[in-house]
Amino acid sequence: MPKFAGVCNEICHATVLNESTNRMMKEKFILGALQRCNTANNIEWTDERDFDVKFLAWNHTVEVKTGNEPMFSARTGRPKKQVSLKLKNVYESRSQRKTLDKTFDHLMIVQIKGRFAVGFVDFATVNQHLVTLTDGFLVKMPFDTVNMIYEQDMRSVAAKWNIDFDPKNWVLNQLTAAGC
Repeated sequence: MPKFAGVCNEICHATVLNESTNRMMKEKFILGALQRCNTANNIEWTDERDFDVKFLAWNHTVEVKTGNEPMFSARTGRPKKQVSLKLKNVYESRSQRKTLDKTFDHLMIVQIKGRFAVGFVDFATVNQHLVTLTDGFLVKMPFDTVNMIYEQDMRSVAAKWNIDFDPKNWVLNQLTAAGC
């Protein structure tokens, strides 16, 4: 898990990933890092519509949500009383969804700024603390409902790896390799 924390720290410091067109790539880098840093080789990054990874030995589907500071204050590193995350965007104009279909077994929350942390919440607990919005769902639950499995204070750890996170460069390199 320390290697995953280090990669997420690099991703957090990659300002190019905060640009509006690159925000979706930020999560993909985190999901790729989760699979690559997993030494047990038991996590499959599936990137399905309603869940992101499968924990193979556990035989469960997991929706991964990442954020700069959903669980801990980035400044003090202390736990927040409430963990709030936008869970799903719904773009349905004809009928407003009021319930969240069970499409994953667990929610994995990854905090990448300040105090790096990984926590899990089962679907039933997520569903209990769901708030319906006009454009989707928000989960707002007490901190103690999250099963924290890893924490590492990264507030004083500077970015040190030389990773090019700019999606534009990746696309151009792929096209060059293809002969364009």
